[in-house]
Amino acid sequence: MKKTSTSSPISRRAMLRSSGALAATTAVLAACSSTKPSVARIGESPTTVKLEDIAVTDVVLLRTAMSMETMAAVMLTDSAVTALASKDTSPVIAAFAADHISHLEDLRVLISARNGEAYTGTNAKLMQAYGQNALDLVASGKLPEDALALTLAVETLIASTYQYFVSLAAQPSVRADLVQLGGRSSRRAAVAAQLINGGTGAFAPANDKDGVALVATLPSAFGSLSTVQVKLGPVNEVGSRTTVLMDTPSLNSLIY
Repeated sequence: MKKTSTSSPISRRAMLRSSGALAATTAVLAACSSTKPSVARIGESPTTVKLEDIAVTDVVLLRTAMSMETMAAVMLTDSAVTALASKDTSPVIAAFAADHISHLEDLRVLISARNGEAYTGTNAKLMQAYGQNALDLVASGKLPEDALALTLAVETLIASTYQYFVSLAAQPSVRADLVQLGGRSSRRAAVAAQLINGGTGAFAPANDKDGVALVATLPSAFGSLSTVQVKLGPVNEVGSRTTVLMDTPSLNSLIY
């Protein structure tokens, strides 16, 4: 009896087919597991430059106060204002401007005592931001009431500036000096407000018959640090006037 084998012989064709499939599978797995090459950098990477830390010292505040006092004097003595001031208000506005000039010497002494250098110019950034625009509007409008309106706005701005600087000053003696200078501007603002809307009835805030707020001598119990707003210039086609927004000095307008 012939003995038969129970195992199935593997042909050469089947072996080659199996070997080819195994090689293809290995190639696919190798491709999937390979890491993606990094992209080469072209040129040099830029270096990061850290900005210099500039401290807001008492000298910086005093120098900035000088720039604000100078700006106030320049604006109040500008021909656009003096040409519109009446014979009654002209001496008052001139006296206000002289006060601002006299404050420069007070500030110069405080700066020198702290080994600082006095600043003789206006605050160029704020003059560009709203100061010159206010003067141009007054000149183009030619309205007599704008002379006092701008005077009140300027004095309010200077008072707010000193009030803000008091919170930033480090030395108690500097804070005391800033309080005194700010108080002078507050009193001048009260005088300007009375020239616009006089009488004891104008001390507190009130509205006219049309609901429009009147100028008040004491607009609030405490000085405000909000933006000073003043309407100046000619009346436009819709019956309104330009509102100029005046802000106290910020980090980008301090005199370092």
